[in-house]
Amino acid sequence: MPGFSSSVFSSELPSPALVALALSLTIYLLSLLGSHRPPALLTGIILVCGAVVQLMYALYSQQRGDSRTAATLLPFGIFWLSLVSYNVFPELGLGRHPNAITMFSYLSLWGFFVVVLFLGSFRSSLAMQILFGSLVFSLLSLAMNHLRDDQVFLFIGCLCGFFSALTAVYIAVAQAVNLRQHRNIVPLGHRDGMVK
Repeated sequence: MPGFSSSVFSSELPSPALVALALSLTIYLLSLLGSHRPPALLTGIILVCGAVVQLMYALYSQQRGDSRTAATLLPFGIFWLSLVSYNVFPELGLGRHPNAITMFSYLSLWGFFVVVLFLGSFRSSLAMQILFGSLVFSLLSLAMNHLRDDQVFLFIGCLCGFFSALTAVYIAVAQAVNLRQHRNIVPLGHRDGMVK
């Protein structure tokens, strides 16, 4: 089809990895909310499954020579696994919850890592910029929440996080639809003009 090329998606993350990111992020944010939080065991299972999917696609991407995707997904997989030890294990009676300073430092470091991904996404699509940009705000806001007694930063962090998860699902669906139809039906906002 004129104006369509599957190579335009080479700068995006694989759709299953994006769905895993959205699911893991959503269940983590829900576990932070006081009401209607999912059971700790369910949270742990979903985080581990999401991490495994992203780690598998990281290894697969590395084998295909796509080191950029591998370098993005591998840390995310490790991030979800580490969250299990920080947030889920203490809820199950395995160890103690980390203190506020530890969680602030931990989430801040991951937030700054996503800043690097956000800056790199300017060579990709607008949708990827929105994904990483909102994720940066989410992680840094959640980090600040550990230093304050009120719930303002928790609300901001969860709001940005849910928006980031929705963006990840949107990108995954857009890639699947466009590749299946061999047309740019769902826009992703590529700067090269192939997706409008």
